[in-house]
Amino acid sequence: MGKKTVLRLLGKKKCIATYDLIDSHSVHVYPESNNDDMGLCSRQEITDEGMNILCGVGILSTPYAVKEGGWVGLSILLIFALLSFYTGILLRYCLDSAPGLETYPDIGQAAFGTTGRFAISIILYVELYACCVEYIILESDNLSSLFPNAHLNFGVFHLGSHHLFALMTALAVLPTVWLRDLSVLSYISAGGVVASILVVLCLFWVGLVDQVGFQSEGTVLNLTNLPVAIGLYGYCYSGHAVFPNIYTSMAKPSQYPSVLLISFAICTLLYAGVAVLGYQMFGESTLSQFTLNMPQDLVASKIAVWTTVCS
Repeated sequence: MGKKTVLRLLGKKKCIATYDLIDSHSVHVYPESNNDDMGLCSRQEITDEGMNILCGVGILSTPYAVKEGGWVGLSILLIFALLSFYTGILLRYCLDSAPGLETYPDIGQAAFGTTGRFAISIILYVELYACCVEYIILESDNLSSLFPNAHLNFGVFHLGSHHLFALMTALAVLPTVWLRDLSVLSYISAGGVVASILVVLCLFWVGLVDQVGFQSEGTVLNLTNLPVAIGLYGYCYSGHAVFPNIYTSMAKPSQYPSVLLISFAICTLLYAGVAVLGYQMFGESTLSQFTLNMPQDLVASKIAVWTTVCS
């Protein structure tokens, strides 16, 4: 336990990086080739992995963030992108400042001693826990939209569709924490970017081809709910926690800035595009995930929901 894994399978070559949040000598890249780079990841592989990490399920909530914060609040997304990119570049200099610095806890220890390592480790553990909760809620919401009448009665206990699917999701994922060889999860990780793009295409299809339509009205700025929008936009770049592993897994670390630039540019454009299109389509009725707004009788909507559930 205490490990977060960056997994990527491209062609016949795996790039696998793991880190332990407490052990200061725990970053390992496991090679699966006999090349001179010892199995480290190429620029293309790292770019794909960076996009996979950044462009996650946060994209489903960007239209809702616009609804909560208004059109002006969308500028916060750009601010977060710039800050995350800049601090990602600074992170490189931190890791190169002394031998043996390979993770955030390493940096915390170098700056503040054992207390710094412990504090950073706790923050990362809390983030991982929050992400798990977020994913369970996401699965529960989407499955409940597909099977709204699902329920389970067990004695005096009654589980509605949301609670039932949340429990089923947790039980389905639980066995993966016992895997000793995490490389098998790389096949799932490899489809992350494809799944995100497919869901975005389904949204465009529903709006443009299935003629759900667009609404010209919208809130310019909503100061009351702006903190909600800030939280949602910030979550879009929570993959920042994995950047040390990305950097230490590169065959040519000098390419790290360009990899970050490409990954952030593409993902930010996707986030902004989905935010604008989704809010114009659903307006003030936009829900926390745009898949919940998509008409369930449309094929594209079913593809989007099932892609979200399976990914």
